[in-house]
Amino acid sequence: MNHEAVEKSVGLLTVLIIIVISVGGLVEIVPLAMNAYAKQGSENIKPYRPLELAGRDVYVSEGCYLCHSQQVRPFLSETERYGPYSLAAGMVFTLIGLVLLGQVA
Repeated sequence: MNHEAVEKSVGLLTVLIIIVISVGGLVEIVPLAMNAYAKQGSENIKPYRPLELAGRDVYVSEGCYLCHSQQVRPFLSETERYGPYSLAAGMVFTLIGLVLLGQVA
């Protein structure tokens, strides 16, 4: 299949784009679903205490989450200094739409 045929056929191009996006989504989602470490901690997760909720509200209202949310910590030195990265289980009590850094107990 040559490139020119794909570019001229809108239907074929659409089907190929959908296939590529689907495969990419599966490559990202399936390993997370199969990773036992990502699911750990659900028994340790507790609802926010009132002071934590007040602090979270200040954090959001001041716009701190714009720079400090969902930081990637790929190096051992960073996880030793700042703690573990956020896990899927830590998002249980998060309000819909705003995911902040450090929500894991």
